[in-house]
Amino acid sequence: MTRPAKLALFITGAVVLCVVAACGVALALRDWVPGLAGCADATAPTKTAVSTQKVRIEQLWPRLVPIQSVHWQEREARARSCPEIGPMDYVMNGFAVVTRERADELAQGGSSAAPSPGPSTVAPPQHVPEDLLPFAPKDPTWLDVGDHLLLDQRSATVYFTRSTS
Repeated sequence: MTRPAKLALFITGAVVLCVVAACGVALALRDWVPGLAGCADATAPTKTAVSTQKVRIEQLWPRLVPIQSVHWQEREARARSCPEIGPMDYVMNGFAVVTRERADELAQGGSSAAPSPGPSTVAPPQHVPEDLLPFAPKDPTWLDVGDHLLLDQRSATVYFTRSTS
């Protein structure tokens, strides 16, 4: 083997070794570097704790007033990415217990901001967050009363869902 061939082989080996080392460093720092770039902290919660604040729900759905109790939660609508591809969308889900009179009015289609043909029986909500399951009524029969609201008239419980950007 000639001297130029040995030198070329040595340089090629050194370049390959540097590339492998750079890839190893990148893999070792992949969880740490996004924080330096201003990306959201991967350890931040993707959902809120269950809230019992009635005021916000009464503002969003005034036709439910008076609300006796409420349990709701917000979560991120999509997986986080780094860098962020845009503002995060959020989904709010929850259960509100209304008065018997309000439940009867909702079931009859009354007190609606927009006229509707009347409530119809629907399938149960598909994506009830696990944290909210203890507040769900037992063996409900859901009526769609419009505005993303489902009513179980027997327990006077309303399931609501709302997406925001």
